[in-house]
Amino acid sequence: MSEAVRCLVGSTGSGKTDVGIELARRTNGEVICCDAYTVYRGMPILTAAPTPPSDVPHHLLGILNTYDTYDAARFLTDCDHEIEQIRGRDREPWIVGGTALYLRCWLKGFGSPVPRDDAFRESLKQRVEAGGRQVLHEDLAKVDPKRATELHPNDLRRIVRALEIVRGTGKPASEQRLEWDGPDRVTARVFGLRRDYEDLDARIEKRTAQMFEAGLIEEARELFTQVLSPQAAQALGLTELRALLDGEIDEAEARERISRRTRRFARKQMTFFSSFPSLAWINVSADDDAAAVADRILM
Repeated sequence: MSEAVRCLVGSTGSGKTDVGIELARRTNGEVICCDAYTVYRGMPILTAAPTPPSDVPHHLLGILNTYDTYDAARFLTDCDHEIEQIRGRDREPWIVGGTALYLRCWLKGFGSPVPRDDAFRESLKQRVEAGGRQVLHEDLAKVDPKRATELHPNDLRRIVRALEIVRGTGKPASEQRLEWDGPDRVTARVFGLRRDYEDLDARIEKRTAQMFEAGLIEEARELFTQVLSPQAAQALGLTELRALLDGEIDEAEARERISRRTRRFARKQMTFFSSFPSLAWINVSADDDAAAVADRILM
């Protein structure tokens, strides 16, 4: 994969979806979605999934049921496949999305991809039920003290994954993360959209309101009748919507909580993306439209 693949990243609410469509349209391109949640069908409002125009095909969008699992290793394989297919049609691939971990793993690869081990996870769940969340953090501190210092004892999802990696490879998860300091496995040019936080917060608040107006509550009600994989169940906003439907909070409170959590999540995304050494930031103002931003990227 010698020819550089161009990528567009940014936090939720940054405008990357519209800019990605504009870039693909101008370059005879197709979009590969780099998003841990728009990969699922059945939650387009909750995940703000793009509605692709007919002239800009999108891939890895709405391809899974909510009970399916997906991870960075599978994204790497799927993304490589889509790039090959798109280039075979003499079109240009654009990787567009906000899941920094997926893109980082696609760029750097894995030393030893470790599949999900449901039986092992069930045993860990039983340990938590018997001894509390602190037990797993203590387990991790014994086998990977560096990673344990990076994780809060309540961050069960990442603690479980770190223990799963140790079990599957015999090496600490922190050692695999060091491989990200090495050379990229692919040639890529990565652009990132960056807005000041006042502008970004206003966009997130507006988008949250639009989601409710578009039928978010009805979508959530249907989702809660389905089996959700551990990953799908982590979609931003589901916790608040569950509380709303259970009568614990009203709609105004749900909107405020979702907006607040999304703002915090956007800041975490930007922190993660800031660790990409070769990312070219594009500063975007509130007055810039997608065409103007695309002009600056393609100049």
